[in-house]
Amino acid sequence: MNNLIPFIASFFLPGIGQFVLKDFKKGSIIFLSNIILTFILISTDFLSFIPNWTPHIVLMIWALFDVYDKIEHRDGKKSATRYMAFSLLIVVVLLPITLTLLITGIFKGVEFLSDEYLNEDRTKTEMNKISTELGLYKNHYRVYPKNYDSFIGQKPIWGSWKADSWKNPYKYELIDSLNYKLISAGKDGIYFNEDDIIRSN
Repeated sequence: MNNLIPFIASFFLPGIGQFVLKDFKKGSIIFLSNIILTFILISTDFLSFIPNWTPHIVLMIWALFDVYDKIEHRDGKKSATRYMAFSLLIVVVLLPITLTLLITGIFKGVEFLSDEYLNEDRTKTEMNKISTELGLYKNHYRVYPKNYDSFIGQKPIWGSWKADSWKNPYKYELIDSLNYKLISAGKDGIYFNEDDIIRSN
């Protein structure tokens, strides 16, 4: 594993592999050259036709072959080739797969936590705001609105009031001109059961 580190490090930070192998002079040259050349490309307009990642690629190749030469000299060509091949496999295949699975897991975890603990509070807060606006509407017009979509269509900012935090549409029932019921299907997405969140006047 220790022999893979110089190769893997060189992919991401050219020059670090040389530090691992204790060639501090060449490592410093490669590492600082990458920083300086990249800065020049970013800050210089007349070189804008050159991609900013060009120094990294060029110096990465230099660093990798230098690491290969050092390990070949120390452990032989067969070992150096094997270590480079394994490091390439890790960087190109295994690492992206691992990162993809990790990111997917994080998003799924956030989604689970949001679904379990946050959506209900957000929906209740939103329904309280809707109830307040319905009350103001009733105070002005003496009746509650007949059509919920027309009501929330009065202001663009109310567009998010079409559905709760679980993305289930709110059900608005006008019992009579002076009474209404606003229903969220809740976490299970099924209306008219114990999971519902209800606001009424």
